[in-house]
Amino acid sequence: MIKKNLFLSLLIAAVTFISFSAHAQTRIQAKLNRATVYLNGAALTHTATATLKSGAQDICIEGLSPDIEIGSLKVSANGVLISAAEFSNDFIMKKEESARVKKMNDTLENYRRQLQDAKNDLAVNTHLLKILSDGTLNNMQGKEALVSTADITANMELYKAKAAGIQKNIDNDNRKIAELNDQIKRLTQQLNQDMLQNKQRTGIVTLAASVPSGVTTTFTVTYFTPTASWTPCYDINIVSMDKPIAMQAKAQVKQTTGLDWNNVKLTLSNATPNRSKEAPVFSSWFLSFVRAHQLSKGYISARSNTITYAEEAAAPQMVDGIQVKEGGAPLLMDDYVDVDEQEVYVNYEIAVPYNIAGNGKVQLIDLKSYDVKAKYFYYSIPKLSGETYLMATLSDYEKYNLLPGYATVTYNNTYVGKTFLRPNATEANLQLTLATEPRIAVKRELRRDYTSTKVVGNSTSVTKSYLITVKNNLSKAAQFTLKEQYPISNDKEIEVKLQEVSPSATYNKTETGVLTWELELSAGETRTFIVTFNVKYPKDRRVNL
Repeated sequence: MIKKNLFLSLLIAAVTFISFSAHAQTRIQAKLNRATVYLNGAALTHTATATLKSGAQDICIEGLSPDIEIGSLKVSANGVLISAAEFSNDFIMKKEESARVKKMNDTLENYRRQLQDAKNDLAVNTHLLKILSDGTLNNMQGKEALVSTADITANMELYKAKAAGIQKNIDNDNRKIAELNDQIKRLTQQLNQDMLQNKQRTGIVTLAASVPSGVTTTFTVTYFTPTASWTPCYDINIVSMDKPIAMQAKAQVKQTTGLDWNNVKLTLSNATPNRSKEAPVFSSWFLSFVRAHQLSKGYISARSNTITYAEEAAAPQMVDGIQVKEGGAPLLMDDYVDVDEQEVYVNYEIAVPYNIAGNGKVQLIDLKSYDVKAKYFYYSIPKLSGETYLMATLSDYEKYNLLPGYATVTYNNTYVGKTFLRPNATEANLQLTLATEPRIAVKRELRRDYTSTKVVGNSTSVTKSYLITVKNNLSKAAQFTLKEQYPISNDKEIEVKLQEVSPSATYNKTETGVLTWELELSAGETRTFIVTFNVKYPKDRRVNL
């Protein structure tokens, strides 16, 4: 049975080899027309036109990315029956250089020629100086007769007159060599950065085809490549606290597909191509006892309620087939970006064709701009940070098709910092951290006179009291939110009692132990807040206070 299967495999391989080698090959160059870029990966579409004679023949389509998902490869053409397709990398055919790379290579070759000329000049001038030095010395060391003082003086004057010029030329040669070496080094570094890592190879698909009758047809080649991506990002500008946020959605696009994308129709999608995923299923959940030291390594801390994230009427004027505004009106990318919102993904379809080099450099593309209504307030959580933050709450943000990403924040076009947009959060409103505000000072300190640790009977009783002082040094009133934390217990042997909260908190989330005050601070106003709690537990135990 094994021998039979082996024989069949060899037979199939032989037939496949014959099918790709028995006919003359037609080689055609593919042109990249469209790229749909996902957050990870891209779907590329090429076309290649060929005039074919009737009969069976092999067709090689060149100019594809060398890094593709083989299973995603599809080739079609009218009037041609494609019976087999084989993808491979060509390491021999020299790829056409981009205009930028070609220009840098030409400049680099010119610098190298100049460097060689400068080295030749340096060698000649150095040799001339040696000849002059040796000749002058020889003239002043007469072997048959004494050299007169006048002859010595004449030789010295000759050496001085000639040597100065030659030495100046040597110095100029050395400076020129140093400058050229520096230019060559910097240009080589730039060239290496711009060159593709896989420049030595290109993707080729070879087709076994049958053509019923002679035809001029266009082949369409599509495939998925993992070597491209885009990242959403935003520019946020705050004009004033009584106006909406001006938000510009952008995309950081990069690709190392082995191709320079020239004049390509671009679509950016947040869809995730299902390459190797399966829906999860449950496995049995077995309970077992754990040792005490394993419990001590738990990942729940005293601050577990705080979520942190790792690092938001005339004919139209046409340009490249795109209609542009008349009369010198401002050109905005909003007019050339269509948002296609589907049930599970959002596509940004860009009408303006793009050039994106294959060197992995990030290209920033403007997408859509929005005026988003926002409610501004200041926020402080002094137990975790001594800063006061300017926050904005956005409502109805779902209609803007925002994606998670970093945002650069400016106030009246002055840079103030960065934040991160999390529009996929479950909250009804989207909150942004816009900037820090040092003019609202917050101080948290332990009230030592009201803090104690006592042992009463078999119990330890710990009382802690904190004073929080807030001062508004702004020249205007400020909406302010303050948060403080007290401990909570999930062990019946640990008793927690909240003794004093002054003034009363706006909200007290007892399940997380978080107090929240929401208030308005007048200009120059100072407010104080007191939180006191008591914890009682067995005296022979320790608690993470």
